[in-house]
Amino acid sequence: MLRNEYGVTFDELDGFFSDPAHGWSMGSFGAIAEFTWDQDEAIQPFNDGRIGRITPRGAVALSLHAELKPVAYETLRKHPERWGQAVAFCLPENLARRNSRSVLSELGPDTSALQASHQQHVLFDMGLGQSFVDVCIRSNDQRLISRLREACGKNLFAKGNDVMQHIIEAGPTRVFISNIGRAEVYQPIGLEKTPEGPHTHVLPKLLASQRAFSANAPIPAGYLPMLTLHAANPCIDKLGQGRAFDTQLFTQFQARLQQWGDSGYLAQKKSCWAALTKRTQAAEFRHGSNRQLRTATRIAIRQYQHTHAHLSAAQLECINSWRSSFDKATTSVEETS
Repeated sequence: MLRNEYGVTFDELDGFFSDPAHGWSMGSFGAIAEFTWDQDEAIQPFNDGRIGRITPRGAVALSLHAELKPVAYETLRKHPERWGQAVAFCLPENLARRNSRSVLSELGPDTSALQASHQQHVLFDMGLGQSFVDVCIRSNDQRLISRLREACGKNLFAKGNDVMQHIIEAGPTRVFISNIGRAEVYQPIGLEKTPEGPHTHVLPKLLASQRAFSANAPIPAGYLPMLTLHAANPCIDKLGQGRAFDTQLFTQFQARLQQWGDSGYLAQKKSCWAALTKRTQAAEFRHGSNRQLRTATRIAIRQYQHTHAHLSAAQLECINSWRSSFDKATTSVEETS
Protein backbone atom coordinates (compact mmCIF):
# COMPACT_ATOMS: atom_id res chain seq x y z
CA MET A 1 0.00 0.00 0.00
CA LEU A 2 1.41 3.39 -1.05
CA ARG A 3 1.86 5.53 2.08
CA ASN A 4 3.65 8.84 2.67
CA GLU A 5 5.75 9.88 5.66
CA TYR A 6 2.68 11.14 7.57
CA GLY A 7 0.85 7.85 7.16
CA VAL A 8 -1.51 9.11 4.45
CA THR A 9 -2.26 6.32 1.99
CA PHE A 10 -3.31 6.32 -1.64
CA ASP A 11 -6.31 4.14 -0.81
CA GLU A 12 -7.38 6.44 2.00
CA LEU A 13 -7.42 9.56 -0.18
CA ASP A 14 -9.03 7.67 -3.05
CA GLY A 15 -11.71 6.43 -0.66
CA PHE A 16 -12.65 10.02 0.24
CA PHE A 17 -13.16 10.80 -3.45
CA SER A 18 -15.41 7.76 -3.88
CA ASP A 19 -17.98 9.14 -1.41
CA PRO A 20 -20.29 11.89 -2.77
CA ALA A 21 -21.03 13.09 0.76
CA HIS A 22 -17.59 14.75 0.89
CA GLY A 23 -16.49 17.90 -0.89
CA TRP A 24 -13.10 19.34 -1.83
CA SER A 25 -11.50 22.73 -2.40
CA MET A 26 -8.23 23.96 -3.86
CA GLY A 27 -7.05 27.55 -3.74
CA SER A 28 -6.25 30.42 -1.43
CA PHE A 29 -8.04 33.07 0.61
CA GLY A 30 -10.17 34.81 -2.03
CA ALA A 31 -9.61 32.46 -4.98
CA ILE A 32 -10.92 28.95 -4.63
CA ALA A 33 -12.23 26.03 -6.69
CA GLU A 34 -14.73 23.63 -5.10
CA PHE A 35 -15.49 20.10 -6.25
CA THR A 36 -18.44 17.87 -5.39
CA TRP A 37 -20.38 15.21 -7.22
CA ASP A 38 -23.85 13.69 -6.98
CA GLN A 39 -24.72 10.04 -6.41
CA ASP A 40 -26.41 9.71 -9.82
CA GLU A 41 -23.69 11.58 -11.73
CA ALA A 42 -21.27 9.95 -14.19
CA ILE A 43 -17.86 9.82 -12.53
CA GLN A 44 -14.51 8.27 -13.41
CA PRO A 45 -11.26 7.68 -11.48
CA PHE A 46 -7.83 8.22 -12.98
CA ASN A 47 -5.95 5.10 -14.02
CA ASP A 48 -2.48 6.63 -14.25
CA GLY A 49 -1.41 6.64 -10.60
CA ARG A 50 -3.19 9.88 -9.71
CA ILE A 51 -5.90 10.23 -7.09
CA GLY A 52 -9.16 12.02 -7.86
CA ARG A 53 -12.28 11.94 -9.99
CA ILE A 54 -13.61 13.49 -13.19
CA THR A 55 -17.26 14.30 -13.88
CA PRO A 56 -19.08 16.25 -16.62
CA ARG A 57 -19.02 19.33 -14.35
CA GLY A 58 -15.48 19.26 -12.99
CA ALA A 59 -12.46 17.26 -11.86
CA VAL A 60 -9.67 16.99 -9.31
CA ALA A 61 -6.44 15.06 -9.83
CA LEU A 62 -3.51 14.86 -7.45
CA SER A 63 -0.42 12.87 -6.55
CA LEU A 64 0.39 11.54 -3.08
CA HIS A 65 3.39 13.73 -2.22
CA ALA A 66 5.81 12.23 0.31
CA GLU A 67 5.56 15.32 2.55
CA LEU A 68 1.80 15.94 2.27
CA LYS A 69 0.75 16.58 5.87
CA PRO A 70 -2.92 16.12 6.90
CA VAL A 71 -4.37 18.65 9.37
CA ALA A 72 -7.85 17.80 10.66
CA TYR A 73 -9.88 20.56 12.30
CA GLU A 74 -13.36 21.85 13.10
CA THR A 75 -14.80 25.31 12.49
CA LEU A 76 -17.66 27.33 13.93
CA ARG A 77 -20.84 28.05 12.01
CA LYS A 78 -23.40 30.76 12.64
CA HIS A 79 -26.11 28.30 13.64
CA PRO A 80 -25.67 27.69 17.40
CA GLU A 81 -25.87 23.89 17.09
CA ARG A 82 -23.64 23.31 14.04
CA TRP A 83 -19.97 23.23 13.09
CA GLY A 84 -17.79 22.48 10.08
CA GLN A 85 -15.18 19.74 9.78
CA ALA A 86 -12.29 19.52 7.36
CA VAL A 87 -8.86 18.08 6.62
CA ALA A 88 -6.29 20.34 4.96
CA PHE A 89 -3.53 18.47 3.14
CA CYS A 90 -0.45 20.71 3.41
CA LEU A 91 3.07 21.03 2.08
CA PRO A 92 6.04 22.90 3.55
CA GLU A 93 6.14 26.41 2.08
CA ASN A 94 9.35 25.76 0.14
CA LEU A 95 7.71 22.81 -1.64
CA ALA A 96 4.41 24.59 -2.20
CA ARG A 97 5.53 27.80 -3.89
CA ARG A 98 4.36 28.44 -7.45
CA ASN A 99 4.76 31.23 -10.00
CA SER A 100 2.85 34.08 -8.30
CA ARG A 101 2.20 35.86 -11.62
CA SER A 102 0.66 39.27 -11.03
CA VAL A 103 -0.65 40.00 -14.54
CA LEU A 104 -2.77 38.10 -17.04
CA SER A 105 -0.40 35.75 -18.90
CA GLU A 106 -0.88 33.36 -21.82
CA LEU A 107 0.62 29.93 -21.10
CA GLY A 108 -0.18 28.19 -24.40
CA PRO A 109 -2.03 24.91 -25.01
CA ASP A 110 -2.94 23.15 -21.77
CA THR A 111 -1.22 19.85 -22.52
CA SER A 112 -1.85 18.72 -18.92
CA ALA A 113 -5.64 19.16 -19.15
CA LEU A 114 -7.48 16.32 -17.44
CA GLN A 115 -9.54 15.57 -20.55
CA ALA A 116 -7.68 14.81 -23.79
CA SER A 117 -10.19 16.86 -25.79
CA HIS A 118 -9.13 19.99 -23.85
CA GLN A 119 -5.37 19.65 -24.27
CA GLN A 120 -5.17 22.03 -27.24
CA HIS A 121 -7.33 24.67 -25.56
CA VAL A 122 -5.40 27.78 -24.56
CA LEU A 123 -4.50 28.31 -20.90
CA PHE A 124 -4.16 31.77 -19.30
CA ASP A 125 -2.90 32.53 -15.80
CA MET A 126 -5.27 35.17 -14.37
CA GLY A 127 -2.34 36.84 -12.60
CA LEU A 128 -3.83 36.87 -9.12
CA GLY A 129 -0.40 36.66 -7.47
CA GLN A 130 -1.21 33.66 -5.28
CA SER A 131 1.92 32.07 -3.87
CA PHE A 132 0.97 28.38 -3.98
CA VAL A 133 -1.74 28.05 -6.61
CA ASP A 134 -1.90 29.27 -10.21
CA VAL A 135 -5.46 30.45 -10.85
CA CYS A 136 -6.08 29.99 -14.56
CA ILE A 137 -8.77 29.91 -17.22
CA ARG A 138 -8.82 27.76 -20.36
CA SER A 139 -10.78 28.22 -23.56
CA ASN A 140 -11.10 27.41 -27.26
CA ASP A 141 -13.46 30.37 -27.79
CA GLN A 142 -11.51 32.44 -30.29
CA ARG A 143 -13.37 35.62 -29.44
CA LEU A 144 -12.50 35.30 -25.76
CA ILE A 145 -8.93 34.23 -26.53
CA SER A 146 -8.42 37.35 -28.66
CA ARG A 147 -9.77 39.56 -25.89
CA LEU A 148 -7.53 37.87 -23.32
CA ARG A 149 -4.47 38.25 -25.51
CA GLU A 150 -5.15 41.98 -25.80
CA ALA A 151 -5.22 42.21 -22.01
CA CYS A 152 -2.09 40.15 -21.32
CA GLY A 153 0.46 41.97 -19.21
CA LYS A 154 -2.23 43.84 -17.28
CA ASN A 155 -3.71 43.33 -13.84
CA LEU A 156 -7.27 41.99 -14.09
CA PHE A 157 -8.50 44.43 -11.47
CA ALA A 158 -6.71 47.52 -12.77
CA LYS A 159 -8.90 50.59 -13.22
CA GLY A 160 -10.45 50.60 -16.71
CA ASN A 161 -9.71 46.93 -17.40
CA ASP A 162 -13.01 45.27 -18.34
CA VAL A 163 -11.65 41.84 -19.28
CA MET A 164 -12.99 40.25 -16.08
CA GLN A 165 -16.53 40.97 -17.27
CA HIS A 166 -15.76 39.19 -20.55
CA ILE A 167 -14.47 36.19 -18.59
CA ILE A 168 -17.59 36.03 -16.44
CA GLU A 169 -19.90 36.23 -19.45
CA ALA A 170 -17.99 33.61 -21.47
CA GLY A 171 -17.64 31.18 -18.56
CA PRO A 172 -14.43 29.41 -19.62
CA THR A 173 -13.07 26.39 -17.78
CA ARG A 174 -11.38 27.43 -14.55
CA VAL A 175 -8.14 25.61 -13.74
CA PHE A 176 -6.40 25.74 -10.36
CA ILE A 177 -2.88 24.28 -10.40
CA SER A 178 -0.78 23.43 -7.35
CA ASN A 179 2.35 21.39 -6.73
CA ILE A 180 0.31 18.26 -5.97
CA GLY A 181 -2.19 18.48 -8.80
CA ARG A 182 -5.06 20.48 -10.21
CA ALA A 183 -8.78 21.18 -10.04
CA GLU A 184 -10.86 21.99 -13.12
CA VAL A 185 -14.38 23.42 -13.21
CA TYR A 186 -16.30 23.00 -16.48
CA GLN A 187 -19.76 24.29 -15.73
CA PRO A 188 -20.51 27.98 -16.40
CA ILE A 189 -19.86 30.74 -13.89
CA GLY A 190 -22.98 31.50 -11.87
CA LEU A 191 -24.17 34.95 -12.92
CA GLU A 192 -26.89 35.33 -10.28
CA LYS A 193 -26.08 32.66 -7.71
CA THR A 194 -23.43 30.05 -7.00
CA PRO A 195 -24.29 26.86 -8.92
CA GLU A 196 -24.53 23.52 -7.18
CA GLY A 197 -21.63 21.16 -7.80
CA PRO A 198 -18.14 22.25 -8.93
CA HIS A 199 -17.71 26.03 -8.94
CA THR A 200 -15.18 28.78 -8.27
CA HIS A 201 -14.97 32.04 -6.36
CA VAL A 202 -12.64 34.95 -7.08
CA LEU A 203 -13.18 37.68 -4.48
CA PRO A 204 -11.01 40.80 -4.92
CA LYS A 205 -11.60 42.10 -1.38
CA LEU A 206 -10.31 38.88 0.18
CA LEU A 207 -7.42 38.70 -2.30
CA ALA A 208 -6.40 42.20 -1.24
CA SER A 209 -5.73 40.93 2.29
CA GLN A 210 -2.83 38.87 0.83
CA ARG A 211 -3.61 36.04 3.23
CA ALA A 212 -2.84 32.52 2.08
CA PHE A 213 -5.76 30.95 3.97
CA SER A 214 -8.54 31.77 6.41
CA ALA A 215 -7.67 32.33 10.05
CA ASN A 216 -10.24 29.62 10.84
CA ALA A 217 -7.90 26.96 9.44
CA PRO A 218 -5.15 26.05 11.97
CA ILE A 219 -2.45 25.43 9.37
CA PRO A 220 0.93 24.79 11.07
CA ALA A 221 3.59 27.45 10.76
CA GLY A 222 5.72 26.90 7.68
CA TYR A 223 3.00 24.99 5.78
CA LEU A 224 0.45 25.86 3.11
CA PRO A 225 -2.82 24.02 2.35
CA MET A 226 -2.73 22.34 -1.05
CA LEU A 227 -6.17 20.74 -0.94
CA THR A 228 -8.94 20.61 1.64
CA LEU A 229 -11.41 17.81 2.30
CA HIS A 230 -14.75 19.11 3.55
CA ALA A 231 -15.84 15.96 5.33
CA ALA A 232 -19.44 14.77 5.38
CA ASN A 233 -21.08 16.64 8.25
CA PRO A 234 -23.31 15.00 10.89
CA CYS A 235 -25.74 17.92 11.17
CA ILE A 236 -25.80 19.62 7.75
CA ASP A 237 -25.89 18.35 4.16
CA LYS A 238 -23.67 19.42 1.25
CA LEU A 239 -25.93 22.39 0.54
CA GLY A 240 -25.65 23.64 4.11
CA GLN A 241 -29.16 22.60 5.08
CA GLY A 242 -29.79 21.11 8.52
CA ARG A 243 -30.60 17.45 8.98
CA ALA A 244 -31.10 14.91 11.75
CA PHE A 245 -27.86 14.31 13.62
CA ASP A 246 -25.88 11.43 12.10
CA THR A 247 -23.92 9.69 14.86
CA GLN A 248 -21.93 7.58 12.41
CA LEU A 249 -20.62 10.61 10.49
CA PHE A 250 -19.75 12.30 13.78
CA THR A 251 -17.82 9.26 14.99
CA GLN A 252 -15.99 8.86 11.68
CA PHE A 253 -14.64 12.41 11.70
CA GLN A 254 -13.74 12.34 15.38
CA ALA A 255 -11.48 9.39 14.53
CA ARG A 256 -9.79 11.54 11.84
CA LEU A 257 -9.46 14.34 14.37
CA GLN A 258 -7.73 12.00 16.81
CA GLN A 259 -5.42 10.85 14.03
CA TRP A 260 -4.62 14.18 12.36
CA GLY A 261 -5.81 16.93 14.73
CA ASP A 262 -4.07 19.20 17.22
CA SER A 263 -3.50 17.57 20.61
CA GLY A 264 -4.21 20.78 22.53
CA TYR A 265 -7.52 21.25 20.74
CA LEU A 266 -8.50 17.64 21.47
CA ALA A 267 -7.54 17.96 25.13
CA GLN A 268 -9.66 21.11 25.50
CA LYS A 269 -12.72 19.40 24.02
CA LYS A 270 -12.24 16.40 26.32
CA SER A 271 -11.93 18.71 29.31
CA CYS A 272 -15.14 20.52 28.30
CA TRP A 273 -17.14 17.32 27.98
CA ALA A 274 -15.91 16.09 31.37
CA ALA A 275 -16.84 19.40 32.99
CA LEU A 276 -20.29 19.42 31.38
CA THR A 277 -20.91 15.87 32.59
CA LYS A 278 -20.08 17.03 36.15
CA ARG A 279 -22.29 20.13 35.61
CA THR A 280 -19.33 22.41 36.39
CA GLN A 281 -20.35 26.05 36.52
CA ALA A 282 -19.17 28.13 33.58
CA ALA A 283 -17.46 30.59 35.92
CA GLU A 284 -15.25 27.76 37.21
CA PHE A 285 -14.06 26.61 33.78
CA ARG A 286 -11.14 28.01 31.75
CA HIS A 287 -12.49 28.26 28.22
CA GLY A 288 -9.12 28.80 26.55
CA SER A 289 -6.21 31.22 26.39
CA ASN A 290 -6.09 31.43 22.59
CA ARG A 291 -8.42 31.36 19.60
CA GLN A 292 -8.04 27.64 18.91
CA LEU A 293 -8.86 26.61 22.49
CA ARG A 294 -11.83 28.96 22.64
CA THR A 295 -13.10 27.46 19.40
CA ALA A 296 -12.68 23.99 20.93
CA THR A 297 -14.81 25.04 23.90
CA ARG A 298 -17.58 26.46 21.73
CA ILE A 299 -17.70 23.42 19.48
CA ALA A 300 -17.56 21.03 22.45
CA ILE A 301 -20.70 22.68 23.84
CA ARG A 302 -22.51 22.26 20.53
CA GLN A 303 -21.45 18.64 20.16
CA TYR A 304 -22.23 17.63 23.73
CA GLN A 305 -25.94 18.23 23.37
CA HIS A 306 -26.06 16.22 20.11
CA THR A 307 -24.18 13.27 21.54
CA HIS A 308 -25.89 12.98 24.93
CA ALA A 309 -29.50 11.87 24.74
CA HIS A 310 -32.11 12.36 27.49
CA LEU A 311 -30.38 15.25 29.24
CA SER A 312 -31.94 16.27 32.53
CA ALA A 313 -33.30 19.76 33.16
CA ALA A 314 -30.24 20.48 35.33
CA GLN A 315 -27.86 19.38 32.57
CA LEU A 316 -29.68 21.50 29.99
CA GLU A 317 -29.51 24.47 32.33
CA CYS A 318 -25.75 23.93 32.69
CA ILE A 319 -25.26 23.69 28.91
CA ASN A 320 -27.29 26.86 28.34
CA SER A 321 -25.22 28.65 30.96
CA TRP A 322 -22.03 27.61 29.21
CA ARG A 323 -23.46 28.66 25.85
CA SER A 324 -24.34 32.08 27.26
CA SER A 325 -20.84 32.47 28.70
CA PHE A 326 -18.69 30.97 25.95
CA ASP A 327 -20.69 30.59 22.74
CA LYS A 328 -22.74 33.68 22.04
CA ALA A 329 -24.02 32.54 18.67
CA THR A 330 -25.42 35.93 17.73
CA THR A 331 -21.86 37.17 17.27
CA SER A 332 -19.88 36.53 14.08
CA VAL A 333 -18.46 33.02 14.43
CA GLU A 334 -17.07 32.48 10.93
CA GLU A 335 -14.41 35.14 11.18
CA THR A 336 -12.40 35.85 8.06
CA SER A 337 -9.77 38.03 9.72
